[in-house]
Amino acid sequence: MSCCDHNSSKNADSCIRIKNGVIDEIRQGEQESFVTVTYKTSGEFGLKFVTTVTLAAGENTEVQDESGQKKSLKDLKEGMRIDAIASSEMTRSLPPQTAVCKIRILKEKKYRTTETRILMVDVRNHILYTGVPGQPSRQIKFTISKETRILSRRGMQIHLWNLRRGQFVRVQYADFQTSSIPPQTAAYRIQVL
Repeated sequence: MSCCDHNSSKNADSCIRIKNGVIDEIRQGEQESFVTVTYKTSGEFGLKFVTTVTLAAGENTEVQDESGQKKSLKDLKEGMRIDAIASSEMTRSLPPQTAVCKIRILKEKKYRTTETRILMVDVRNHILYTGVPGQPSRQIKFTISKETRILSRRGMQIHLWNLRRGQFVRVQYADFQTSSIPPQTAAYRIQVL
């Protein structure tokens, strides 16, 4: 029995708990929705891993927001942050697929999105410069923190030093920025395109 079976006595042992996952993709099937989520897990010796799983959500999946208000599967959108409780029984596919019992939609950070080219990567100072070369008014200086998610073209977690000048990226960043030229702001998510 899985944690999705309410009568299961091994309820806690047969569940995975996803904390602060990001929805990468949503596909509609005939009977259910398939929600692909990327999230961090902890391993031995304090190591952190990025895990991707596809959650099979059906009519019995409970969806709510942080305040406990009931939502539907149609309220889920790509890029949303969620917590979830799902069965630990998974397929052997890549990414693995499992049934999800409960999804909690987390409050969204207010952000803007841009698709642009990388001008320079300053790994030492955790800065990424993007925009049009020679036109500072059309550039943005992004500060990179430990919370910034940097993803490869395939959606795998990478590091700032993996980014290269000339790459095309989609950046989700804070909806505020300095009035300097170029403006500076915090990057939440960077995806190589």
